[in-house]
Amino acid sequence: MVPWLRYLIAFVVACHGLVYILYGFMIPSKIKEWNGTSWVLGTTVTGDRLKKLMSILHVTAGIGTIACAIAIAIAPLISGLWSPLAIIGASIGIIGFIMFWDGQVKFLVQEGLIGASISLAILLTAVLFPVAFN
Repeated sequence: MVPWLRYLIAFVVACHGLVYILYGFMIPSKIKEWNGTSWVLGTTVTGDRLKKLMSILHVTAGIGTIACAIAIAIAPLISGLWSPLAIIGASIGIIGFIMFWDGQVKFLVQEGLIGASISLAILLTAVLFPVAFN
């Protein structure tokens, strides 16, 4: 793969990771549509504990995704590291979305469907093409 394309892909993946980190710090204060509950967790985890859990998951997903982007950018030096980092970061991001979503279908996009879809694309790429950047 030509270096400029690898760097471009790494930049896009890093931007996705940065969005996860920013999203983690603002949860849920800026998302007016969120009703403050989790469809999956029900009443098991609520209130500030739910907010803290969501923040931790999203920031962790962002750090993992940015680490994956760095591994993609320097892939010729560290062969094979991008795929496990992509799987970890993307999986945590998808789990964060699933746990954060409150069951309101009409607000799927506002509550993170696009980010979860991007993470799913990264996850599938890492699983199906693990040597793509080696």
